[in-house]
Amino acid sequence: MSLILAGIVIGLLTNEHLLMLPLVLLFSAAVLYLAGAHNVPAADRKFLFLLALGALLARLLFIVSSYSLDTDFINYVRTSDALYYEYIGKLIADAWHAGTPLSVVVNKNNFGYPYWNGIIYYIAGFKPILVIVLNSIASVCVAINVYFITLKLSGATAARISFVVAAFFPSAILWSSLNLKDTLIIFVITLAVRHTLELLESFKPGKLLLVVTLLMALVSLRFYIGILLAMCISFSYVFIAKRFPLWQRISYTLVIVLLAGTALQQMGYGFLGTEYVLSQNIQTIGEQHQRGAIGGAAYEEEVTFDSLVAALKYLPVGIFYFLFAPLPWQAMGPIRIITVPEMVFLYFAYRYLIMGVGHLWQTQRSACQFLLLVIVTFGLIYSLGASNMGGVYRVRLQVIMLMFVFISAGMHRSWALNKIFGRLFNRKVLPGDHR
Repeated sequence: MSLILAGIVIGLLTNEHLLMLPLVLLFSAAVLYLAGAHNVPAADRKFLFLLALGALLARLLFIVSSYSLDTDFINYVRTSDALYYEYIGKLIADAWHAGTPLSVVVNKNNFGYPYWNGIIYYIAGFKPILVIVLNSIASVCVAINVYFITLKLSGATAARISFVVAAFFPSAILWSSLNLKDTLIIFVITLAVRHTLELLESFKPGKLLLVVTLLMALVSLRFYIGILLAMCISFSYVFIAKRFPLWQRISYTLVIVLLAGTALQQMGYGFLGTEYVLSQNIQTIGEQHQRGAIGGAAYEEEVTFDSLVAALKYLPVGIFYFLFAPLPWQAMGPIRIITVPEMVFLYFAYRYLIMGVGHLWQTQRSACQFLLLVIVTFGLIYSLGASNMGGVYRVRLQVIMLMFVFISAGMHRSWALNKIFGRLFNRKVLPGDHR
């Protein structure tokens, strides 16, 4: 029997096509472990397992349709930025196989995802669909991260709600069903935020090292996001972790700044990313805004940020687009089939976002402040720098996944929705719903 098992394993590891299976299994085990799937309360395991399978199946069906059908929407999907990552990843894998220098220059600021593609293609051959499947698995694990954050702050029913909306949110299904870096970015963000919230309650060096490692991974994927999150984590501790005496908060902040700052310095961005931060100003953000104002989905193309006053005048407009664009009647091409129901849901959910913030501000002040700091920081940067509804629709998911923590808390506070979800979950009271 052992020889048969050994033969199967050897066959899997030597057959190029069958090699996809162990890679998927190993990746699934890794991200599920990082997301803490093994720590899901027993009462929720079956519920989350079935929903996770459904969410993964929805993504796999979308992947199959995108490779099989020929519609305007599918053609749009096929011609996305995914083609660039496939091309660069193939060149990296080919260069490694041939033992020759790489024939193209990979962007040193965002090198992580091209090399991720290269590693997969090097091991399993040029199979872009394999990377897409791995993204889909990571997307379901994003919902697990959101579930655990909500479980900690609002209880079991709200956590279940957050898992459902995070796992089945239309743009989450769309972007995770493509060879794009967004899903891995959001997975790392939600995981880092989750462990930072735990650090606010109990400062553990091992957990801090994990957070710093996650920040380094995030920087490799999209460098400015990692720098922004590192600064939010570093400088908020002294003001937010009120359960510790002031001297401890200052000491812990210095340790966080030292570790995160040194890590970013070693990656070439200056201590805590200051080299990049000091190179940015209102004018550079304005230049980014103008560079993105192309195509039929562009908006506010003529805006210039020649002063702080000009940027502040534009900010309310930028926030409106960030929260509400694309409006149902605004053209988004073939992707509109997903944006319309998604935006209608968000308009409905923003009311519960406010309710959830109010509730957690009273019951979980420190965690609420940190989540709001990250949401507001990312939201303001994107509100000023974005000038294309397609771009906003894509990057906004980084913020929305954290918003779902508040939205689910607000929905749980709603009598009518609590009745509906109570019937759906088939339980009147769930453990931990006393919050």
